[in-house]
Amino acid sequence: MNTAMLLKAIRVALVVGTILLVINQYAALFGDEPLRWLPAILTYCVPFVVFLAGQLSGQRDSKPAGPADE
Repeated sequence: MNTAMLLKAIRVALVVGTILLVINQYAALFGDEPLRWLPAILTYCVPFVVFLAGQLSGQRDSKPAGPADE
């Protein structure tokens, strides 16, 4: 894992997390309901982890198989 991948994961998490936060916490953001902090934080963590897992899985799958991998 490198710095560029982490920065891209952060950008993806910010964009996707913000969209999901508005969808899931709309009444709290624009209404009178209280903000649920744990779900709000997890809303950003999930896309971050999913992005990294996908990137790492793709890198692992694209490596040529060696004698130990067969």
